[in-house]
Amino acid sequence: MRNLSKIKNAICGFSLGLFLFSLQTVVASQTSEFDTNLRKKIKAELSKVYPSFEIEIKGNLRWITAPSPHAVKSVTLLGGDSQGHARFFARGDNLGDSSEGTVDFSAWALGGIATKRIHPGDRVDASSFTEQKIDVAVGSAREYRGVILPLSSLISNLEATQTIFEGQYLTSTAVRKIPDVRRGDALQVEIKSGALLIRTSGIAQEASYLNRPLKILTVKGKRELIGQLMPGGVVEVKI
Repeated sequence: MRNLSKIKNAICGFSLGLFLFSLQTVVASQTSEFDTNLRKKIKAELSKVYPSFEIEIKGNLRWITAPSPHAVKSVTLLGGDSQGHARFFARGDNLGDSSEGTVDFSAWALGGIATKRIHPGDRVDASSFTEQKIDVAVGSAREYRGVILPLSSLISNLEATQTIFEGQYLTSTAVRKIPDVRRGDALQVEIKSGALLIRTSGIAQEASYLNRPLKILTVKGKRELIGQLMPGGVVEVKI
């Protein structure tokens, strides 16, 4: 009888252990599904703040105001910092089933890094930069997240508008398209008034581009006019 009792106890213990193991497996599966769903929602919200960037959620989610909701219906971003920490608010299916948390993330972008100093007016050349992935969610890169340029955007008609130091990011604010006309260039001016056409010479008073407004000073009379830059170095002025 004693042996039978031991066998029964062993069977009961095994059954209980199997049940607990199955329960832990179900809970772990549900937790994993919850975590995956929440990360997807946070990533989707971060993608709105960092459009065209590669978002990576890192590490564990941390709850700071209440236990996590049982299910997540929506996520709202509350802010972030230069350390790559994002604060979020997760709402559950039921009223009051919500909580605030934080998570670490990266927002990757391809960007050009200068390998030498480039001076204002220098033509921008791809050989002067190296391309690498930049995490714009942290450090100083965060301040340039909207203006960092990849090398794929470099074309032969760009020039620097300010000094770009070695190790500095290539940004859209530091370069411009090489002007079609520079200040001091000699131009042909066509002044039109109805059927009347007068041709004279002028000097560009600023840099400009084709089909864009340009301020010029006529050689004769020293009149300052504003016209439209046309192909062939002609400025069309309508009065």
